[in-house]
Amino acid sequence: MVLYRDNLHIGGSLRVAELLAQAFDPALVEAHLVFMYDGPGPVAESGRVKCHYVGSTGPSDWRGWVRARSLFKDLSPDVIHFHQPIYWLHGALAGCGFRKVQHLHGPYFPAQMGRAELTLSVLVPRMVSHHVCITEEIRQFALQRRWAAAERTSNVYNAVDCAAYEVAPERDDARARLGLPADTHILGMVCRLAWYKGCDDGIRILSRLGTNWHLVFSGDGPIVEQLRGLALEHGVANRIHFTGMLSDIRVAYSAMDAFLFLSRTEPFGLVIAEAMASGVPVFGLRGEGGYHDDTFPLVTPDNAVFVPRKNPSDLGAIEDPAVLDALAARLREMEAAPDSYREMADRALAWVRDRFDASRQAAEMTAVYQRVLTPGASQADTRSRAVSAEGACKP
Repeated sequence: MVLYRDNLHIGGSLRVAELLAQAFDPALVEAHLVFMYDGPGPVAESGRVKCHYVGSTGPSDWRGWVRARSLFKDLSPDVIHFHQPIYWLHGALAGCGFRKVQHLHGPYFPAQMGRAELTLSVLVPRMVSHHVCITEEIRQFALQRRWAAAERTSNVYNAVDCAAYEVAPERDDARARLGLPADTHILGMVCRLAWYKGCDDGIRILSRLGTNWHLVFSGDGPIVEQLRGLALEHGVANRIHFTGMLSDIRVAYSAMDAFLFLSRTEPFGLVIAEAMASGVPVFGLRGEGGYHDDTFPLVTPDNAVFVPRKNPSDLGAIEDPAVLDALAARLREMEAAPDSYREMADRALAWVRDRFDASRQAAEMTAVYQRVLTPGASQADTRSRAVSAEGACKP
């Protein structure tokens, strides 16, 4: 499985790949993670996954091409699973005959892609045996743009290791470790601090709540100082906390009373599943994204509270104050009657355990590899889930 860097900053694709590598049945799949740039990081430090480092400096580093080709020849994999594009690696491996799988995580912003990247995104599918999409929405997006062929795609939804979230710090301990006040209501956001994650809306929502509410951001990104300025502008700077990147994100979830999901666009919403697996009630603004996928949704009306954005397709719009008021009102309802929202969180936990656990994801990905390695697999065989009219999933 190929990624850019062993670095938490590359986002959810790293967590997806690491979790898969750990969850595979070792009798069926021997997983190796190959990082193209830089050296060992948190995945290597965990000691749970076999890691390799090419140490390339980029597409023009011809020595990196040679090292990559030599490494893959030595590993002699049955399948090379690209979790990130790394277009030049296809050139480095030309003529080697490896079967390749491309994982489509998203989000994708074609308007911000250069001509070369757009061209490669159409050409690379010809060099790939199969595409794995994390939702049906991503699959349709890729098909419409000719990034994938319908007969060579599968949906394998993201997942979390539910058992790992059963072993987490107690709330008071988690707050002490993060430097958070022990006697307040804590709203939490876990995300890259970037424009499309809706962090600014989090600050505006906090300003609508009483002074006994605080908001903690767990993550890092380019808009940290912008958020600090916005917090000052809204008079809530003393109620905002930044933890930075955390090696164990369970600490952040343990510290929360409620999880806040405000992404304007999100391909899946892995952090929603993590919060649900942690037993934290989920509140959000519904924008574009696969978390409310019609085929196999993560979020349903009875396992989370989502208020629709006024103009979800306008990713740059400042949210209507009435929408923010509505979500703040639901948070105050939880404050007044926590037991009803505890029942919602319990339903969410059961939902994630049944449908989005890592063991299921690993089994489905194993089935994809088997299809790729089986000559003449039919189009009907390329879909990893069949969903009944009631939304129940059949293996």
